[in-house]
Amino acid sequence: MKKISIILILCLTVCMGALIFTGCNPSFGPVGTMEYKDSPVVNNGGLVVQQGGYLYYVNGMDATSNITKPDDNKFGKASVKGSIMKSKIDDNGNLTDTAVVVPKMFYTSASNGGFYIYGEWIYYLSPNTKTDNKSNVLSSQLVAFRTKIDGTKTQEIATLESNSTQYTFTDKAFIYYVDNTLKKVSYDNSKVNKKAENIAEDVTAVLFTAKSNVVFYLKATDAKKRVNNNMYAFVNNQVKKITQDTTYDKENDLSADDLTKQFTFALLAFDAKENTLFYSKVNNSGDSAKKTSTYAYKFDETYTFDTTKEVRYATTALTGSSIINLGGDKGILYTAAAQLEIYKPISETAIENNTQKGATLNSTGADIVKVDGNDMYYILSNTLYKIDYTNKDAITQELSKDSINTSWLTRSVIGNYLYYIDNTYNYMFRVDLTAFVGEPNNFVPAKGEAVSGTRKATLTKDKDGKITIKYVKDDANEEGVKYYQIPKFMTSDDAQKFAEANYEDEDKK
Repeated sequence: MKKISIILILCLTVCMGALIFTGCNPSFGPVGTMEYKDSPVVNNGGLVVQQGGYLYYVNGMDATSNITKPDDNKFGKASVKGSIMKSKIDDNGNLTDTAVVVPKMFYTSASNGGFYIYGEWIYYLSPNTKTDNKSNVLSSQLVAFRTKIDGTKTQEIATLESNSTQYTFTDKAFIYYVDNTLKKVSYDNSKVNKKAENIAEDVTAVLFTAKSNVVFYLKATDAKKRVNNNMYAFVNNQVKKITQDTTYDKENDLSADDLTKQFTFALLAFDAKENTLFYSKVNNSGDSAKKTSTYAYKFDETYTFDTTKEVRYATTALTGSSIINLGGDKGILYTAAAQLEIYKPISETAIENNTQKGATLNSTGADIVKVDGNDMYYILSNTLYKIDYTNKDAITQELSKDSINTSWLTRSVIGNYLYYIDNTYNYMFRVDLTAFVGEPNNFVPAKGEAVSGTRKATLTKDKDGKITIKYVKDDANEEGVKYYQIPKFMTSDDAQKFAEANYEDEDKK
């Protein structure tokens, strides 16, 4: 017996040591199957990602302030609000077999944030559950993890000191930016190299783009006699030097004399679908006539740069967040003002922009979610609208009465569905963009639904006004009984609020 005990102790010691050196490896699944692990992935880097016949999504926006003790975000014990869910997509586009696949809160305050799926792994960020010397949970820090798509294994990748750190995941590495340094932590399909490596130091600016894993960055020239900077990209696990000191100054080589051929760049926006970078540049001559202009460059897979293929769009520096790439000669849609503008390409010597006035919105600050032909779908004041953006006399059409949250990360369109965080309970909802009826005198708004599904229930109200939820079978159909659909993956507190808001008092009908 004594010998067996010693063996058990030794085994436990080895196992604990392995956990210390290899990171966490909790098991949660299996959830669904891994049959689509080799299927194409749609919308990587968003809050909703499709891989083959499964849809993965963040089940709402929760606050890190709700994590007051480690168990509040412990793997397998975290709230369903903010966890990553998995649903099977049937032949009609309906979601079935919904379950939690990552039982931890997904969170980031970086504007480019989202989660990614590559093969068998889901890559995401979650608030740290470690504590300081006063037992305060370090929830302002984030930890990068990956979990198998069936929930059966999880590995820790890296810890970030700030929850606003810009980042992306590729199939080979976690990329992030801190202290003017672009860093990476590499991994393969089986293990993570926990040691961070520097990709580039002395970085002066960086551009991470939602739903893209290409990272652009700027560095000042190394030549002491020059004043330009240069553009770089980190793509396919390699550094691509887009411009160099001689890009515009091949004849003079590294001469410091001709400042008109030494440019300062600023990164504005990147259209991942078209592989097009928008940036501004100005020469350093000090000539007041040489103003900053906005350009675009469409890259091929080599990310080489040819100055003759630059496209100039504006005689000023446009705001990156207001640029919508229409592609090719169609130009760019600019949404900074209430009246939309379409910028067309101009020559290098042009002193005026070539713009076309478009539709006028009710105010500034529109969140553009989709452009389909001349139709622009957008959210303004938490409401979904559609308009013909090319028509300056166009009338806005309201598509839904649902209140949409635009305060956290980006909305996503997959197929006909717009996926969003609802503005009332902060869970993931979706609305069919084709489901509204906009005929004159017959407006039927599209109605959003909780992506994670609902449960059938009855609601009763006692003499003190308290609402009680009683869940019933889906086939329940008792005559004279009012049934309600309560979102299935809600916290009990949120479900209670939902029930109270949706209860119909028979006496007031």
